[in-house]
Amino acid sequence: MPFFHLRASHVPYMARLLRMLCAMLVAVHTLPALAREQVVSVPLPGGQSIVYLLTQKEDSKPAWVLVMIPGGDGRLNLRQKADGEITMREKNNFLVRARGLIVDDRFATAIVDSPSDLPDGYTDRFRASSRHTQDIAQIAADLKRRFPAANLVLVGTSRGTISTAFAGRDLASTWQAVVHTSTLSSPSRGQALPLAGFDYNAIHARQLFVHHVDDACFLCSFDAAKRIASGHDFIAVSGGNASGNPCKAMAHHGFNDQDASVVAAIKAWIEGAKWPKEVN
Repeated sequence: MPFFHLRASHVPYMARLLRMLCAMLVAVHTLPALAREQVVSVPLPGGQSIVYLLTQKEDSKPAWVLVMIPGGDGRLNLRQKADGEITMREKNNFLVRARGLIVDDRFATAIVDSPSDLPDGYTDRFRASSRHTQDIAQIAADLKRRFPAANLVLVGTSRGTISTAFAGRDLASTWQAVVHTSTLSSPSRGQALPLAGFDYNAIHARQLFVHHVDDACFLCSFDAAKRIASGHDFIAVSGGNASGNPCKAMAHHGFNDQDASVVAAIKAWIEGAKWPKEVN
């Protein structure tokens, strides 16, 4: 009978792989039990619309609603079938896959898709535009109608941090806090240019930056992230597992294999509890 011989050198890799798989299975299989989800459509001026995925624990009255902006082109193609099943792109995105770890009695999430008139998703320039800010404002207004007592927190990852920078600054009275994860801290090669020289001190809400020390994405220098976060709160993440494109979700850029620890740290910071400055 054939058998598999496991070398000692393979053990650390296999252990990391098993931890990653377990975390993904927990997020996928516990979400229906913990939460209910719905795709919400919000009308925009000019006959357009934008949708978001609302995730909350059944019958909860959350104190915090996280308005979350994924990276990449931001095009999720959110759909809800007649039986309630949710379909979407970018399921591996850090914020998308972490929502099951965020949601509890006190936290709900709203993951923002691209608007109906942008079938190819967001450009960097659009993320910095007043139109994008006003789209996010419409979603925030809808959430305040649903949860009038809740505090809204703006959260972005990777290219979504262009959105958190500009919407965080221009919707000053909307946010109780702004969280930037895997910030595009080193714009180059014609990319992320709206963030070149951005003044984060112009954002009036308290801010948290979360960045992996080994983020190998060329747009996301750790040292540059530390510099731009000067004067604001910062969590340095280390460890985990990296695979594939260094600018994608399964690399250190997406906190692969670190979801639970990173989410716990962010939630503690949001609530004003004791939070770690390092996660490993």
